[in-house]
Amino acid sequence: MKIIKGQIKNPPRPFFLKGGRFGNLFVAISEKKDGSMKLLSEESLNANKNLENRKKFLDIAGINNENIVSAEIIHGNKVEIVGEKDCGKIIAGADGIITGEKDVFLSVTVADCLPVFLYEPEEQIAGILHAGWRGLEKNIICVAIEKMKKELGCRPEHVLVGIGPAICRKHFDVGEKVAEKFKDYPEAILDEGGKIFLDLKKVVGTQFINAGGKSENIEISSECVFELQDKYFSHRRDKLEEVKAMMALIGIKA
Repeated sequence: MKIIKGQIKNPPRPFFLKGGRFGNLFVAISEKKDGSMKLLSEESLNANKNLENRKKFLDIAGINNENIVSAEIIHGNKVEIVGEKDCGKIIAGADGIITGEKDVFLSVTVADCLPVFLYEPEEQIAGILHAGWRGLEKNIICVAIEKMKKELGCRPEHVLVGIGPAICRKHFDVGEKVAEKFKDYPEAILDEGGKIFLDLKKVVGTQFINAGGKSENIEISSECVFELQDKYFSHRRDKLEEVKAMMALIGIKA
């Protein structure tokens, strides 16, 4: 990434930045070449290496590591409002974090699941979600939008959603028990060749609209992490004992 006047030229995944609409909004996702960004326990042999990868990536992006708030990631639907007081912390039990403060940068890690970027330009509020099937089953998108509405005064119709690179339906086959949990999303399910496939990106879009969002405010990356082996980690493809993951970031610069 190249930095010009404090902003990224050709950012990795420029959701909401196309055409320069929101110059103070920072959105990015790391790639395989940047190394794994997964937050690991201190007992892991790769814990320090991953922290070094994160710091190097942030340094290149011009973001202070001390200004990062991270979600723990437990595949649930807990979403927390955070601020400057939470910088440097990992928010326990959270798969989503939201802020209305400048220079507070929010992060989640993903390795098949969806990084979902949220931005409300009028109130200057940013959020990020880790959305796998377990979190989506628990309506994490609706939980997040409702929290933005009630606690930060957002209007759902003003919220923009960016769905980042993630596993596509073609490579995400699920069992009947999982498919049953998404019976209310028929547009996201394909039964083909004796297998059931689930489109998580469509589930996100439907939940967002159900929460009061507008379809025209949804941007979806066409990239599939499973297919782009040289570019992204994929836990389902790589089947590693210790998960390797990308880091997704969003924040509003002062």
